[in-house]
Formats: sequence, structure tokens, C-alpha cells
Amino acid sequence: MLEENYQLFFDQISKRVSSKRIFTDKAHTLAYGTDASFYRLIPKIVIQSKSNEEITFLLEEANKLNLPVTFRAAGTSLSGQAISDSILILTSQYWTDYEVLDNGKKIKLQPGVIGARANVLLKPYGRKIGPDPASINSAMIGGIAANNASGMCCGTAQNSYKTLESLKIIFYDGFILDTTNLESIERFKKHHSAIYNSVVELINDTKSNQELVERIHHKYKMKNTTGYSLNALVDYTNPIDVITHLMIGSEGTLGMIAEITYNTVEDHAYKASALMIFENIEMACNVVSILKSSPVAAVELMDRASLKSVENMAGVPNYLITLSSGASAVLVETVASNNEQLLEQIVEIEKAIEHIKPELPFKFTDDPALYNQYWKIRKGLFPTVGAIRKIGTTVIIEDIAFPVPKLAAGTLDLQALFKKYNYNEAVIFGHALDGNLHFVFTQDFGIASEVKRYEDFMSELAILVVDKYDGALKSEHGTGRNMAPFVEKEWGTEAYSLMKRIKQIFDPKGIINPGVIINDDKNVHLKNLKPLPKADDQIDKCIECGFCEPYCVSNNIGFSPRQRIVLHREMSRLEAEGFTKEAKEFEKSFEYGFDLMCAADGLCKMACPVNIDTGDYVKRVRAKKLGDNKIAKMVANNLGVTAKVVRVGLNVSHAISSVIGDKSYNKVVGAATSLIGQKAEWNEYTPKATRIKKAVPVQLKPNALKVVYFTSCINRTMGASNTYTDEDTVFNRTVSILNKANCEIIYPENGTDLCCGLAFKSLGFADAATLASNKLYTSLLKASNNGEYPIVCDMSPCSMQMKEFMVGSALKLYDMVNFTTTYLLERLTFTPVNKEVAVFSVCSLKKMGIDDQLYSIAKLCSTIVYTPKTNCCGFAGNKGFMFPELNAHGLRTLDEQIPENVTEGYATSRTCEIGLSKHSKADFKSIVNLIDLATKPKN
Repeated sequence: MLEENYQLFFDQISKRVSSKRIFTDKAHTLAYGTDASFYRLIPKIVIQSKSNEEITFLLEEANKLNLPVTFRAAGTSLSGQAISDSILILTSQYWTDYEVLDNGKKIKLQPGVIGARANVLLKPYGRKIGPDPASINSAMIGGIAANNASGMCCGTAQNSYKTLESLKIIFYDGFILDTTNLESIERFKKHHSAIYNSVVELINDTKSNQELVERIHHKYKMKNTTGYSLNALVDYTNPIDVITHLMIGSEGTLGMIAEITYNTVEDHAYKASALMIFENIEMACNVVSILKSSPVAAVELMDRASLKSVENMAGVPNYLITLSSGASAVLVETVASNNEQLLEQIVEIEKAIEHIKPELPFKFTDDPALYNQYWKIRKGLFPTVGAIRKIGTTVIIEDIAFPVPKLAAGTLDLQALFKKYNYNEAVIFGHALDGNLHFVFTQDFGIASEVKRYEDFMSELAILVVDKYDGALKSEHGTGRNMAPFVEKEWGTEAYSLMKRIKQIFDPKGIINPGVIINDDKNVHLKNLKPLPKADDQIDKCIECGFCEPYCVSNNIGFSPRQRIVLHREMSRLEAEGFTKEAKEFEKSFEYGFDLMCAADGLCKMACPVNIDTGDYVKRVRAKKLGDNKIAKMVANNLGVTAKVVRVGLNVSHAISSVIGDKSYNKVVGAATSLIGQKAEWNEYTPKATRIKKAVPVQLKPNALKVVYFTSCINRTMGASNTYTDEDTVFNRTVSILNKANCEIIYPENGTDLCCGLAFKSLGFADAATLASNKLYTSLLKASNNGEYPIVCDMSPCSMQMKEFMVGSALKLYDMVNFTTTYLLERLTFTPVNKEVAVFSVCSLKKMGIDDQLYSIAKLCSTIVYTPKTNCCGFAGNKGFMFPELNAHGLRTLDEQIPENVTEGYATSRTCEIGLSKHSKADFKSIVNLIDLATKPKN
């Protein structure tokens, strides 16, 4: 039940905002209220906003009732600046518009565009946005700008503040200012003369105080995001320019950034890196100081503890284990527009530091394998600490800055501070060119003595950074609630008073993200600490960073992987505290978004820094609920009979739909299936039963390749749709290709009764899945002569399931994609057909790391190939029939990525092809059709 004012607000906004985008229940407010920080506030109302006009309306209504509002984009910020116990307004799902301007030299972006997406849009122009935070694959532009996030390469020269062209701002009362529009500026001056005149006064007061001006200049010689961007008051004289730049780094406390236009930077095509190892941190820091005046793009410092934390990680150099006890590393990158310039820069860098002897010889490399190996070390530092932490503890990642000349001394003092407070697992690394250090350690907030330890550490850290070195307590991650108590200490009373004036000018009622940056509570950083109760071994490592969310097809329609884990942690807490009934009711309340909307494709694991496959966890939850299902086992043992029944059903259904039409038959199917518990969908792309051509003996040539061909149960059951012929079914085309390639095809015994087990596993029938997988393994082992002959499967999800279940076996397992690149390229002649086609990589290809091979094959087969970018299509086995809204959500941007004239599409999963055809202009079928069309036997 909402409090009176919140109920009034809810009633008012419900008149204009869809109820589907307003959440007040416990599950959704908890799930959406959680961000990547170690703080938790649970909002009373969460709103998925849709437009500038809607934001204006929401702010007007909040103003009437004096209700605080917080804006949130991706929720990847780390300092507690994107949480609320009042009204949380999401600016993500519906805020993804963009416009590339001036041949890529500028780009206009809404706050919901992911940073990496902006760079994809700019790549054809050889440009990128300046900010490059480590979270760029998940962080959204709204947060990147509002936090003035930077990163490894952008330093202070290419952050949002320095590369900003213009903004569209929505103020506390809903007024919208477009800083590029003269009419909008004049309306602002008239409507908000108090703000405008107060900013003029701020500029004059600041510039007339020479001591304060010098203080501001000094603070921004290093990376600094503590407090507001006071440099705007000395860098600019035009009040609109000052307002625009004050918004950068304001963490949503002065208004909402509804649109930003960036001046982009060159994305250099030529890059080289070197991993330099020195005997101690002082030598490494001396190298950093020298390199500051060299042609380097990035210089990353890593102490011995950080190197030790990753030395056993796969894919890193073996010599890390052998380093001396004090060894430290400097990872250097240099970039150029051409190779000649790159080589010249490398020589210059090496000459600049030749007098400092490294512990090990180093060499610059532009070899992608070695280059990526170096950067894997740097990017693996945060995750490794998170992965090995004690259950129930939080991973803390802080960032500070020392003046570069004092970097070595500051680093040694920081190491001593860790030792003093027994943070023995702490690691130090950072963007050393700007004096910026990150440090990671683990902290238990569930024990009072541990909270006290953290409190004392933070107090002494502030003394070290501010009093001893006059550094910055926040360099990239924003002030938030975490450093709010220390802003005045760092800046001094005069500058802090200036910041309080800024807050009062732009937010006179104090309702825009209150408590962030400016907070009179000196203990706010110790309050509302997020609990991380034990839930399950598979998910307990989760650090709730949100990196998984852009990869999840159900994000914004169901729950994301992060949100699923948050919900299960809360359910586990209730159970552990004896609230069994409440836990069950809570679980039931989120079943639709948690389970029914989960495609369980596992793409989330690809982005997870601690390698959690939440999709697999959901399958385990399903299996636990279902238990030992005898019917599923019976089906697994009699798959041939089941397939026959399904084929008969498909034939009968097509016969009926051909008479009454697909739409009418869909109503019949929906009504009939609703009676047995879950409505299912029929559509025009639902396949007919498979019709397999009778095998014709082929005269093999010398050097024939023996191949075991396993056709999936789906492809043995589902054949052509109404839009193409039986000739084009997967089995028929695959056999045609193998025959042309002079392959001797071997079929597994009892092939019609075999299944990889994926269908059972996805539904939660774990025992039946294992039964089916074991049967298949036994059959394939015999057919392949104990692994002598390669085995090819014609459906990618099944290929991956086989690889995962049979990992470590003698079997040589291939999907049709990597079988083509491994064997068929040398056995067939490829001639591109003159047509434009779309090619879609299904989840399993991405997880197996062979999606690029699919695109390469397609380009060998067709003159023009489009590769639309989405994550999972959302069909997810049977979910496309049972919950078509997931499929529609997953492919909501597909059609706009395929030109009108493209009518043919290709993929590698029969069920996915149904959904792809339904949600685009193109008719999708298996890639084997395109391969067969474009190939002939090699002479």
C-alpha cells in the first residue's frame, strides 16, 4: 500500500502512463531498484519513461507533491548515485535514438544508447566517442555523461566534459532546454531567469576569487569527479555553456540529460601494446611520469598483488608466476593513423625509458593474439577478486588520483594502508597517466565490526589522499553517496559552499536525486548497505554489476540476469529467516518474469565478469520444481514415436489451416491449448512435417571423407514452411552438400530415436536430458569408430549441447558452420550468387565463438550480405509458440535492419528461423540452403 502522496502521484500519472510501465510491487521495485553499487534503497514507484514530454509531466506531478525523483539509465554506476527510496524513473528502453552528424565528426545520442553501440555506429567513419569506461559494453550514455566517465584511453582530454558539443536538459520542474536552439535558450532565460541570473552571479563570484580559481585549475590537472564540475565556472563565460558543462558529472542531481551531442574522436586503425615489468612500484611509476610526454594512448599500472591475482587465469603469460615479490607492470598502448607512424612512436617510447632497466625484456606488439593477452590481464583484475571472495562479502572498487609526480609515494602509502586494515586481498591498478588508481578489495557489511573497519579505512584514506597528497577521492566513478561525506574535506569550505549554491539554484526544492554529491549526513556512506545473502553456489559470486543486461533477450520484458539473482537472493533471505510462506508468495509473484520470460540461452555468461550462466541456473530451478518426471523419461526413450506423432499433428494442422486460414486456425489452437493450461500460437511460418528424400547411392571419388551426420530431432520433425519447398529442408540440403564434397555419410544407428537432450534440459527435465544425451553419445561413439571420423550436426543449439555434454570425449564434434570452414572450403568450389541476403547468428553460434565463420561463409555464397545485430531471437525452443511476446521483444529491431528488397534470410536453427521470418520481411531458412546453392564439387 502506497503512502498518501505517492498514491496521489500514482493515480495522476496512471491517467497518462501505461500501467505496464509503472511498478509498485515488491519484486519489480527491488529488481529495478538494484544497481552496481554496494548500497540499496528500494523505490516506492518505478516508471519506464518514454519521452521528453512524459518526463516533463512526471516532474510536474512530483513537484506538486514534493516527491523526490531519481533518473537511472543502465544502473552500472558504483557509488550509489542511481538508487532511490522514492520515485525511480528509467531512461533506458525507450531512449535509444541517435543521429550521426557531419560525416561522423559528431553524434547525437539519447541517454539509453549503450556506449559500445555508439562506437559501432561511428566505426564506418573511423570515429568513436571519447569516453571509454570499462563498462562501455553495458553503460548507457545518460550515465556516462552524468558521471563524466572516462576510461583507459580517454584520460581527461577526451571525457564527456571535453568532447561535449550540446545538451538537451530537462530541469526539476519539467522545463526543457535545447542548448543548440536559440528560441529554446530565450524561453529558458524568460521562464527561468532566476537560474540564468544566478549562474551569471556564480561565474562572476568565482572568477573574482583568484585563490578559488587557482584551486579549481589545480584540481583538474588530474582526473577528478568529486563534487560538481566547478571547472565550468572558470573555463566558460557564456552562462548557457556553463550550465551545459555543469550537467556533466552532476550525477542526475541538477536535471536530466535527455540528449547529448558529442564531438567524436579518431578511432585509430593502427595499435600496438607492450607489457613492461619492473622490479618495484617506484620504477614503474617513474616510467609513467616519463611516458606522460611520450606518444602513448594508454598507460596502465598494475601492482604485484594485481598481477598475482590473475597469474593462474587461462590465456595470460606464464611468466607472471615467476615475477619477483615487488614486481609491478606498466601496460602501454600507442596508436596511429598509419603503420609508419606507429613504428616511429614505438621507437620514441622505447628510447624515452631505455635508461630504466625492466625485470624482463619487453617488446611492442600489434599481433591481435598477444595484444589481447596483455589486455586480458588488465581487464581480468576486477573479476578475479570478485570470483574468489568469501560468500556474503561485497566487492569494493574505488578510484582515487594522486598528482603524477607523487604517484609512486602515494601507491606505497596506499599499500601500507591496506596492510594496516588487513585488506590482504586488495589489488591496485589504474590509468596511471592521469594519476588515477583503482583498488579492489572485499568487504563484509553484515558484521558491525567489519563496517567499523571499513569506516576507519575510508576516514584514513581521505586523510592520505587529501591531506598528504592533495589528490582526488573520486576520479571516474562519481561521488554518489559513497564520497558525499568527504566532498567538503577534499575541496575546502569555500568550494563546497559554491557546490551547495549550484544545487540550490538548479533544484530549489531538493527533489532531484537528493542525498547524492551534497549530503549533510557524514555517515551516509555507511548506511543502506546492500546485503548479499547466500542463495546458491552458482549465483553467489554475482557482484550485481549489470554487465549481463544488454545480452539478455528478456531484459525490459521480464527480468534481466542481474535482477533474477537479486530476486532469488531476497527469496533465500526470507527462507533463511524462517519466512517460508512469504518466500513462496514472493517467488510466485515474479515467476512470469523470472522463469517464463527466460530464454535460458546463456548469452549472459559471455558478459559476466565472474562467468555466471544465469540461464543455466534458471534451468536448474525448473528442474528442481519438476523433480523426477517419468513422462519426460518415457518420451526420451521413445523419441521416434513422439516425432511421428508430432509430424502427423503438423500435417493435420496445415491441412486445416489451408482451408480456414492461418489467423482462424491460430484462434482454434489458442482456445484448445488454453484449456490444458497454456495458450499456444500458430502462425503462417509454422513448419510442415519433414519430408526426407530417399537416399540415392553416390559414386564416391578417391580420398572420400567419412563423416557422421546427426540430424537433430527438430529437423527430423519440422520441415519446410509454406514459403519454400520440401527440397529445401535441412536434411535434404545437407546430404546434397556432403555428396558434392565427396563425403561418405555415416548415419548413427537408431537415428530416428536420438536426441541431444537440449529440449528436455531447457524445460527442466534434467534426468530425461541426461538419458537422451547418453544414448546419443553411445551411438555417435560407435558410428565415428571411437572418434576417428568427424561428426556434424545440422542445428546449432544441438551442436552446442553435444559439445557441452561430451566435452573431454574422443568425439570430433562440429556444427555445420565450423564443419564447412574446416572441411568443405577445400572440397567445394564456392561461387557467390547474385542476390542480397540477411544472415542471423543464433545464440549458440555466439557462445561457441563461430558466428564470424557464419558471416564469412555467407559472403562466399552471396554478393551482398546483411548481418542484423540482436542478441537472442527469443524463440527459445517452444517459447516462441507458448510466449510469442518474448520472440517479438527479442526481434523488435530486426526488420529495420534489413532493407526492403531483401527477401531471403539464413540462420542455423529451425525454430529460430520461424520467429525470424515472422518478425521481418525476409523468409529465413537454414544456411545449408545458401551453401548448396553456391557450391559445386571441386575438380
